[in-house]
Amino acid sequence: MVTSGMLAAGYKSLNIDDCWPLKARAANGDIVPDPQKFPQGMKAFSNGLGKIGVGLGIYTAHGNKTCQAYPGSLGHEAQDVQLYEEWNVVFVKNDWCWRGYDNVTAHLNAFNAMRDALNATGKPIVHSIHWNYKDVHGPGCTEGEDCPLPGTANMWRVGGDIGPQWDSVLRLVDTSQENAAAAGPGAWNDMDMLEVGNGMTDEQDRAHFTMWCILASPLVAGNDVTNMTAATAATLTNKHAIAVNQDPLGVQGTVLTETSVHGAVATQVWGKKLADPPGSLAIALLNRAKAPCNMSLAFNGSYTVLDLWDDANSLGNMTSITRNVPGTAAAFFKLVPSAPHRTAV
Repeated sequence: MVTSGMLAAGYKSLNIDDCWPLKARAANGDIVPDPQKFPQGMKAFSNGLGKIGVGLGIYTAHGNKTCQAYPGSLGHEAQDVQLYEEWNVVFVKNDWCWRGYDNVTAHLNAFNAMRDALNATGKPIVHSIHWNYKDVHGPGCTEGEDCPLPGTANMWRVGGDIGPQWDSVLRLVDTSQENAAAAGPGAWNDMDMLEVGNGMTDEQDRAHFTMWCILASPLVAGNDVTNMTAATAATLTNKHAIAVNQDPLGVQGTVLTETSVHGAVATQVWGKKLADPPGSLAIALLNRAKAPCNMSLAFNGSYTVLDLWDDANSLGNMTSITRNVPGTAAAFFKLVPSAPHRTAV
């Protein structure tokens, strides 16, 4: 994370997923890190990460067991969080796996118990949850989607697990789009971890990253950072794209215009309001189809257009932009208003 530039780019925690503890809790109910995997203990491991500026992220589930049948946190939330606090944990992924109960209130109570335990520490620990809509209906959700839960978590999954396929990326883009109004500072639609570097083309990787940035999805790298190509590293550490994702205004991007071919969406122009400078926007031209396409957008006035995939080089003051976007790819721009507080499109 350090030598690759990931830490400097803003990836601040190493998040351990399932299978880190023993299969059984200790006699006092404590969860026990597997001594073969962490021979010096989790506190020592966390301290080692801290010495290089990396935080520790931990995994649990809101039921009795995790997806791989390790101990879940149901009924042990405060006890587990006491250990997390001792280990200086900064991120908790709270998964949905083993139910053990089948009503909405029980599920919400379990997730909220972890939220309350984390808040009781007084420390800024991210609460990341996966609300499994396939198993139980949630209030205010469309069937087949996860439920936005800004009162329960800092980030919540909006769909099934991602894979390194273009269709998987588009599925999550479409699902997150429907929940855009729920996102804001401290509470985010989580489109799952990034698959950049896991088998798609470099153009698809850049488009994937573009959409996670303009949709304000948390950026969690899911590739092997010890073995990255130059293109993968450049995509994941693009400071201009990351700045769009991390913009303090906290607005999730939405579709401005789109075209369809034979009933399927082919191209989309996305826009996201930015805080700095006032009146600026990020614009993504997403070509979902396989064939290249000329895409354009007219502005309401003159704007300095910065190409975010070309080191934010200025294309000059413009009143519109046209770009030939390759198939399954995206172009990414920042529009800076020539006059204060002008609306771009």
